[in-house]
Amino acid sequence: MAPTPNATDISVREVLAKLDGEFDAVTRGIEAGEFSLWLGSGISRRAPSLGKLIDRAMEFMRARAVDAPTAATFLPALRKALTLGGHDADALAHRFSTPYADWPEAKAITGVLWNKYSRLLDIRIAGTPSDYILWDAIDIRDAFSHPKPPAAQHLCIAILILEGAVSTIASANWDGFIEAAVRRLSGQTDSVLQVVVDPEQLRDPPGRAQLLKFHGCIVHATADPGKYREYLTGSHTQIIEWPEDQRFAAMRALVVGAATNKKTLVLGLSIQDANLQNVFTKAKAVNAWPWPPAPAAAAHVFCEDEITDGQVDVLRVVYGDAYNDNIDDIHTGSHIRAWAEQVLLALVLRVVTDKLAKLMEIWLADAGKAPIGMDLVGPLRTLRDYVADLATVDPVDESRTPATDIGIRLWSRMLSMFRLGALPPSAETYQTLSPLNLPLLATDPNALSSGLGQLAVALALLQHGAGRWTISAPETDDVSSGCATARGNRPGAPARPLFIIKSAGEAIALQQSGAFANDNAVVIHADDTWYRMGASPRRVSDAPGRTGGAATIHVSVADLVGRSADARELHGAFAAEMIL
Repeated sequence: MAPTPNATDISVREVLAKLDGEFDAVTRGIEAGEFSLWLGSGISRRAPSLGKLIDRAMEFMRARAVDAPTAATFLPALRKALTLGGHDADALAHRFSTPYADWPEAKAITGVLWNKYSRLLDIRIAGTPSDYILWDAIDIRDAFSHPKPPAAQHLCIAILILEGAVSTIASANWDGFIEAAVRRLSGQTDSVLQVVVDPEQLRDPPGRAQLLKFHGCIVHATADPGKYREYLTGSHTQIIEWPEDQRFAAMRALVVGAATNKKTLVLGLSIQDANLQNVFTKAKAVNAWPWPPAPAAAAHVFCEDEITDGQVDVLRVVYGDAYNDNIDDIHTGSHIRAWAEQVLLALVLRVVTDKLAKLMEIWLADAGKAPIGMDLVGPLRTLRDYVADLATVDPVDESRTPATDIGIRLWSRMLSMFRLGALPPSAETYQTLSPLNLPLLATDPNALSSGLGQLAVALALLQHGAGRWTISAPETDDVSSGCATARGNRPGAPARPLFIIKSAGEAIALQQSGAFANDNAVVIHADDTWYRMGASPRRVSDAPGRTGGAATIHVSVADLVGRSADARELHGAFAAEMIL
């Protein structure tokens, strides 16, 4: 038996297998909106690293410790920091005149301080505010200035919000990556996400989701330090005081409520701080989560290589006496051995595919063809798995973010052409299937009436016929390249632009924009309006001045389904129409 891959090596496809298998109940719970996300620094690798922040603090103190006017104030602080870092300050005194980055011991000192960061922030400088090390020595505003674009993790969280799967996020992170991802994918809309840092923001208009930044926000603190600086929580003293600090009373109520009433998916958060462990203790006192959870999902799930000590503490607290009798089962059922990047990508693919499958099921049932749907779900999931295999780590970026960006652009290009007969207004946005979660999807009249069920049928038919043809990305960004490229699997078969559209109106819009000018497109219609209008299933029109070559083909999903008795007949009819 092959060894189980660790959290780094596991692929998105392998995580999908877990979500379809032993964590299916968890995944269905996420799709139903039962889970809140709890986020830590592990999902924000594009933020300044903790090591670099430590180095900034150390250099700031060192430089002032050797400067005569400030030495008396800063030398004790530097010595304290070195002691925290596991080194003898006296033995390192000869280094003080040298920049910290040049010390041979710097890496080791920073490594020790990594796990004592809150203590480092608690070093006090006489006559300065208690957050002086963070605000001035590290200069946290400067450290977080000029942020990088959101990574795959943040983009996936934004998609889960837009698709209605996630409505509550509790984050220990100061950065603004989630907010930036939601703004980008929603077309710069600020109303989707309600960001909460101070209690007054709870009275702002609600969004589709609430982001609870319980340790503060550097974006807000930079924009309005007089109001938001005090909410930046990082020092040991601040963490100890957090459970009783009146400034955080409203926030505590919210996060305790989230831990009480929603299941918890933890991504990049060790939960080693006592204030967070206290949140789960209070939640248990209000309404304890049961073990075993079957048939429901486990209430606390951690995405890690190994469950951390702080996370084990949470499991012991929330399950109480049941923990000792079920240690192995609890740990196995609460641990997805994968990092946030792979888990979130897999969740997005699962959510989108299951929504398409549901819309397909509803449409086929309404058409009196429900049995056909059972044979089309498999190809739809095969297509999903194929896409998952494309989500690989970029060797330069060292993440799956480039692949995620490409996937979002191609998905939105396809849906925009389907819905509007045009390219999306912005290549940076995400085209949502429905803002309602999976169990509520059947109540969304817009999703039900927009032909998305037929779109799912078309995608399943294309995937099933993969032996006859190859579907790849559009050859150019121009509208004439379609949403994909289709090529028959035979010698000399030409590449043809593929369009999947809702109805004749979208076909006419594309024709008027010049999308069919090369007279070689393959156009798959969701409905049969094009046929009922009396248009040829083979050509849009005769193109003046052209002699020979492949003609534009029009294929109707509704027509094919209507005259097919079963899935086998449907596959054959579709293949006969797809002359590639």
